[in-house]
Amino acid sequence: MEENKDYRAYRYGDYLEPGHELKIEHSILCEDIDISSLIRMGKDSLEAMRQGSIDGEQKAYEIVVAAAKQWEQQAASTQMINRALEYLRTPEVEHTANEWHKSGDWRNSEEISNRVYKMTCNIWEDTKYDRETKQMFPVAWYVTWDVYVNSPKQGYGEKIAGQNQKRYTDKAAALKYLEGRKKAYAHLFSEVSPPIPQKYERHFKVYGTLLPGYSIEGREKEKTEQAASQFLEGGFSASQKGEKTSVLGKLSEAKSQEKVAALPGARKKEDRSR
Repeated sequence: MEENKDYRAYRYGDYLEPGHELKIEHSILCEDIDISSLIRMGKDSLEAMRQGSIDGEQKAYEIVVAAAKQWEQQAASTQMINRALEYLRTPEVEHTANEWHKSGDWRNSEEISNRVYKMTCNIWEDTKYDRETKQMFPVAWYVTWDVYVNSPKQGYGEKIAGQNQKRYTDKAAALKYLEGRKKAYAHLFSEVSPPIPQKYERHFKVYGTLLPGYSIEGREKEKTEQAASQFLEGGFSASQKGEKTSVLGKLSEAKSQEKVAALPGARKKEDRSR
């Protein structure tokens, strides 16, 4: 709230989230104001003054609406830049380069992975205590294995196949089964960066653009790399680059042009035009 001589201005939740949302909500309230001087002016004069004041409000409203449209165009540019930055900030996925690694935990877990796939497995030994011999002895072995999409994006990584706690009473049989599963999916771990099946491509894209170094089965690698290049270097439309009519006149237009010059790709296009 802001107090002025003749009124109080209330501002509810004025808010800006760059590249996403703009909120402006204001109201005013006149309290205990001396209106005697206005009353002496007469009804006809006040009606004319009222209309003039409303017209002034309308003009101010139109400026605010036009400014909001100007913000929309600028926010679109901010959002595009944010998306490009998110693409560039996506880290390289961690993997074992198609080598089996043991975790050394109590489950004897193992993992093999590359830039597209990951397989984990373990055998858990269930034991019981023999009161007569006062020793623990094994009674069963539980095998767990999973194959996942090894996505570099946090929160992604779809499960392809797996088995949870398959029970065996013979350890040799459990080991044989697990080795069979490893061989069944060994073909996924012959390359460090194998082609991605189309059904899993979303796990390796940021806003529809394939991350660098990947390829999709059945598609040319050159096309996917070209799409990424266009996304990063020049994929802004005229409105997204901030080329707009300012509501604040020539000064604001000049400032807008400065902002356009600061956007990615703007300098490159200027150099090419020389």
